[in-house]
Amino acid sequence: MAILMPALFRAKNGDWFARKVIPPDVRDAYQRAYGIRQEERFRLTTDKSSGEAKAAFAQWVADVEGRIAALRSAASGEALELSHRELHDLAGRWYDWFIAQHTDGDASVEVWDHHYERYQDALSRFNSAHEEDEPDEAATRSPRVAAYMQATVQELSRLPTFLAGEGVALSPISHAALVDTVERDLLAAMALLRRRAGGDYRPDQHRERFPKAVPVNPANVKLSGWNAWEAFEAWVKERQPAVATVNRWRAVFMDLNAFLEKRDIALMTDDDAVAWKDKLAATAGLGGRTVNEIWLTGARTVFNWVKKQKKLTSNPLDGVKVAVARSGPTRGKFQEEDAETILKATFIPLGPRTSEHLKLAVRWVPWLCAYTGARSGEMTQLRKQDIERHKDGFWLVHITPDAGTVKGSMPRTVVLHDHLIEQGFIEFVQKAKAGPLFYDLKAVKTDKPVDPLNPPRPPYVIMRQKLADWVRKLGVTDPGVGPNHGWRHTFRRRAAKAKIEERIRDAFCGHTDPKVGRRYELPDIEELAEAIKEFPRYPVEAPKRP
Repeated sequence: MAILMPALFRAKNGDWFARKVIPPDVRDAYQRAYGIRQEERFRLTTDKSSGEAKAAFAQWVADVEGRIAALRSAASGEALELSHRELHDLAGRWYDWFIAQHTDGDASVEVWDHHYERYQDALSRFNSAHEEDEPDEAATRSPRVAAYMQATVQELSRLPTFLAGEGVALSPISHAALVDTVERDLLAAMALLRRRAGGDYRPDQHRERFPKAVPVNPANVKLSGWNAWEAFEAWVKERQPAVATVNRWRAVFMDLNAFLEKRDIALMTDDDAVAWKDKLAATAGLGGRTVNEIWLTGARTVFNWVKKQKKLTSNPLDGVKVAVARSGPTRGKFQEEDAETILKATFIPLGPRTSEHLKLAVRWVPWLCAYTGARSGEMTQLRKQDIERHKDGFWLVHITPDAGTVKGSMPRTVVLHDHLIEQGFIEFVQKAKAGPLFYDLKAVKTDKPVDPLNPPRPPYVIMRQKLADWVRKLGVTDPGVGPNHGWRHTFRRRAAKAKIEERIRDAFCGHTDPKVGRRYELPDIEELAEAIKEFPRYPVEAPKRP
C-alpha cells in the first residue's frame, strides 16, 4: 500500500493542518516510543502566515521522518546519519538522561570537581603553552588531540551506555559530531550537578538550548490508550460528575493534554508532573491554592480513576503540590453589619430592566440561606413542590437532587424560621406557578444535544452567580468571605451561640460527621422544628405590607 506524503491545508476553522501516516513496519516501535500508532498530526492556529506555517510544517515533517528513520535503523542495526536538528535532539535526550542518573544527589561537590579536573587535565595534556597558561579550548585540535578528547568526553558522559539504551547505531561521522556536541553540554551538566550537590536548585537554563524533548517510552511501559483529554472524557462518561465540576476541570485537562503534546498519559513522568506544576505556578492569575485545589486535584483525581481501571501502574501527580505560604484563618462568616446590609438590601426595589426571577431571588434567597444554612445554589434551584407544610403546622423545605445539585447527592429537609413566614414567603410560594421559583424553566433548552464535556451552566447556577455579583456591589467585598457561602458560616456561628446542638447544626447545613456514632443520632424533623425556634432573629424587619 502506497504511503502518501503529507500535505498542508486549511481546516474548516482556518487552522493550518496536516496528517502523516505512520508506516506499518514501525508502528509498534513508534507507539512504544512516542505513544502514537496510526498518524501524527500537525496544527497551527489561523493567525500564522503562510510562510510561518510552511516553515513549521517542513520542520515537523523532518522531525517525524527522522524518528521513523531512527526506528528503522535501530531495528536493522544500520548506521544512522543525523541531521543538524536530530543531532541536537539526541544531545538533549542525553543531557536529560545524564542529569536523571544523579537526581538522588549521590555525588558530592568534590566528586564533580574531580570530574572537571579530569576534563581539564585532558585539555592540558597536549597543550604546547607554558604550564602556567590556561588550556586553549577554542584552538583547532589535531587528530591526536581530538581523538583523546573524544575518548575522555565519552568516558565522563557515559555516552556509549546512553546510546545502547536508546538502541541507536550512528555512522562514524554522526557519532563524532555527537561527541563534539555533547562536550560543551557535559560541562554544563557537571556544573548543574555540582550546584545541586551544594544545595543550589535554581532553574536549569542550559536545557533551553535543545529542541523540546520528546519522551521515549521504555519497552516495559504499558500504554493506557488515552491521552489526558481522553482520560477526562472516559471519567466523565462513567462518573457523570456535576456540571460545575466538568466546567471547572475542562481547562485543566485541555492544558495538561497540550503540555504533554497529546501523548499517552502512561508516558507522563514524575518530572513531567513537577514541570507542569511549575508552569501553572508561574501562570499569571493562578494562585498557589487554586493550582493545588483545582488543577492538581482535578488531574490527580482522574489519574487515580485511570489507575483503578488498571491502565496506569502509578500516578505521577501523587504528592505534587505548590508550596503555599501559611496564612491566618479567613473569617468565612459575615460580620453582623455585612449580614444586615445584605438583608436590608433585599427590600430595595431593583431597576425596571431587571428580570422578575432575579428580583425574586434577591428578595428571598439571602433570607433562606440566612435561616437554613443551605448553600445558595440549593436555594436558587428550589421548586414550588419542594415547600411543604408538616402535619403539626410548621413549614418544610425539601432540598433534593431532583431539583438540581446537592452536595454528595444526599437529600435533606429543613424547617423554615417564623421570621420568613411572617415576611410572606409562603404566600409567595402559593401564588407561584408550578416548577422553579427563582429561574425561568423556559430558559432550559432541551431540544439541543448536550456535550457532556462542555455542558451549559444550569440556570440556577447562573442565578447564584448573579446573586454573588449583587452582594459584591453592596460593598460586601471582603475576599475572605464568600458572597453566598458566607451565610453557612454565619448560620453555624449564630446557631452555636444559641446553644443549638452540633448534630442539629449539621442536619440543617448538610454536613456529615466522620464519627460513626453520630450517624445513629440523626435528629428528626420535630427536633429541627424545636431547634429553629431558638435561632435568633436578624434585627432587620420588612417594610409593612399595604
